Amino acid sequence: MTEKLPVKTFKLKRQKRIGLIVGTISFLVLSFYFFQLGIELEKTAGKFFCLIMFLLSFTTAVFWILGYLYLRKENFIGFFISSEGFNDISTGHRYGIVEWEDVIKLRILDDLDHPGRKYISLKIKNPQEYIVREPMQHKRRSLELKYHYYGSPICFSNRGLDCSFEELESTVRMYYNNYLERQQNQKESIIQ
Repeated sequence: MTEKLPVKTFKLKRQKRIGLIVGTISFLVLSFYFFQLGIELEKTAGKFFCLIMFLLSFTTAVFWILGYLYLRKENFIGFFISSEGFNDISTGHRYGIVEWEDVIKLRILDDLDHPGRKYISLKIKNPQEYIVREPMQHKRRSLELKYHYYGSPICFSNRGLDCSFEELESTVRMYYNNYLERQQNQKESIIQ
């Protein structure tokens, strides 16, 4: 009988973590700049523009801070995989856990936008279900485009993860094959 594999995780690249900090600081500095500029201006139109820019940059900084705190709470894990499925947080999509029982086929595809880079694409039984799980409209549209171009909304790579593509691919194949073996063992035990 094939045993379940332990949960494995991949952390986000250091550049992503540093990028969040630099982005947050940049937007805080920008909001402070527009706040100061708005105070010094005499015309109402300029003050109104500075107020709008201050609010936009400050709100963006708050979202970046919340994102950083969320990732810190999760120990900067960008991808975890188990015998039941996986969750890829590094792409920024929130389709949740992809269960192995939904996966039909695993494929390796070339990235259309970045020659030399590759994606792992999983053909799944219910692609629309994963697309509608994404709460943000623009990210849902991104999943629809992936479905159109790659044949699946579930496409990921190692770009945001602290591992090589080969390591990610072999891990995904190992866990998927483990799931298939356990399913086969289950069928055989039912027949006997």
